Amino acid sequence: MLNFLIFMLASTLRMGTPIALTALGGLTSERSGVVNIGLEGIMLASAFGAVLGSYLTGNPWIGVLTAILVGVLISAIHSVISITWGGNQSVSSMALVLLATGFSGVGLKAVFGQQGSSPQVPSLEHTPILSSIPVVGGFLSDLSPFVYIAFLALILIHCMFKYTPLGLRIITVGENPKAAETAGLSVHKIRYFSVILSGVLGGLGGAFLSLGQMNLFQEGMVAGRGYLALGAVTMGRWSPIGAFASSMFFGLFSAIQLYVQTIPGNPVPSEFIQMIPYLASLLVLAVSLKKNSSAVGIAASGKPYTKFVQQR
Repeated sequence: MLNFLIFMLASTLRMGTPIALTALGGLTSERSGVVNIGLEGIMLASAFGAVLGSYLTGNPWIGVLTAILVGVLISAIHSVISITWGGNQSVSSMALVLLATGFSGVGLKAVFGQQGSSPQVPSLEHTPILSSIPVVGGFLSDLSPFVYIAFLALILIHCMFKYTPLGLRIITVGENPKAAETAGLSVHKIRYFSVILSGVLGGLGGAFLSLGQMNLFQEGMVAGRGYLALGAVTMGRWSPIGAFASSMFFGLFSAIQLYVQTIPGNPVPSEFIQMIPYLASLLVLAVSLKKNSSAVGIAASGKPYTKFVQQR
């Protein structure tokens, strides 16, 4: 029984971490009033960037840095279109998903000369720092460094929104950008920062998939996790702790899926088993929204802002 619980906990953390990292990024963007439904694209392009960096240098940490840079680049494009140009934020972010899909496919062919997947590259080793802890030491030492990075990101993002002036400014810009501008805040600069930060965290989420869980890139390897991250933000009511917990909840159902597939003689079709995390997320999100139907999201979410001085 203990082994089963440890397996489920480890699998939940492993499957929930990329969703949690990306959800924290999506949360930061949305709190500033910028919708980013292109988290899937950020993860996909960053997963490819991570493998590319590791392949070219032989250093997986350089791969992680490359993934972050790719995430920042994609987020910067979204920022220019949606913040500076005032374009439709949903259309812009969805277009970036298509761009990322094409970028990774063309990149595979151009760099590695093959389609479908890349060759294996150096990946991040699991950390043995906590292996001496009784009972759970072996389990903790088998976790990817990204798991610890995710918890660190949660603490930093939570503290930023709860205890720092920067977090308050982001919230103010997302709720009432005109009042924020009147108070002397630069709405555009704060939104740029928030969207770029979402690219950093989404880049880490993508890097985890290709260098933390695996040691290669596969087309379609994100498999909807970006959309699960978006759902986690909504289900968590735009709270860092809520979004993180929701991500781990989705990770739990992914862990259940993995466990069910290991049961000998299981009569359930594998295709249905693979649907478990997504069906669970839809059901839970629907129930959550129904119970909180009176609650509202971010007041200025998705609304382009023109500087007050230009409106007079």
